[in-house]
Amino acid sequence: MKNRKIEIGLIAALSGGLVATSGCGSQSGEPIDANNNMNPDSIKLEQRLKELSQTKYTGELTWGAMCYEPMEPTYLDYICSHCGETIKEKHNNWMVFAINQIDEIVTRIKKLSYDVVLDKTEFCPYCSKSDIENPELIFKMRFSTKANYHIAKSNITNEYLCLLAFLSNQDTYLNVFDYEFALHDNIAIIQKMTGLGKDLKIEK
Repeated sequence: MKNRKIEIGLIAALSGGLVATSGCGSQSGEPIDANNNMNPDSIKLEQRLKELSQTKYTGELTWGAMCYEPMEPTYLDYICSHCGETIKEKHNNWMVFAINQIDEIVTRIKKLSYDVVLDKTEFCPYCSKSDIENPELIFKMRFSTKANYHIAKSNITNEYLCLLAFLSNQDTYLNVFDYEFALHDNIAIIQKMTGLGKDLKIEK
């Protein structure tokens, strides 16, 4: 696998250094319409999560890029996809990159017919009606139109990649630097993002 040059700050922002969530009327969208093919079968997902927590991954995991070039962050204009306002040089390039990447992942989850919303309004002082110092992305998910949304706050791209792999019935996922991780070892992330498996006891 070819080495890649990646900003050191991007490493922190995307691999887990920043934990956040947001709330914006939604670029990755409003709730899926009740007439769409929303997947309501959380029972099967609960069972799969239980099985993952009780087994160990026995395959070989791949290693990703090993070379990174440290660079200073720069601050960019950020256009709110909800209200269209431009926020001048408030968010750095690492965070804007992470927001866009997470938005794409959530769109892929929606294409699997899950009812999910990515709320980004905390990044917009016009939508949030305040200048939030450490804004977060607010991820919402539910398995029935009659249920309330489970809410998780996270700016960590890898957590969304882990969730996508779980919902896609995969056993592993590649993080932003192409390191492969087993879902068996990341049950807590799936619990956080879905609200499933609350009764599971995980050995740490």
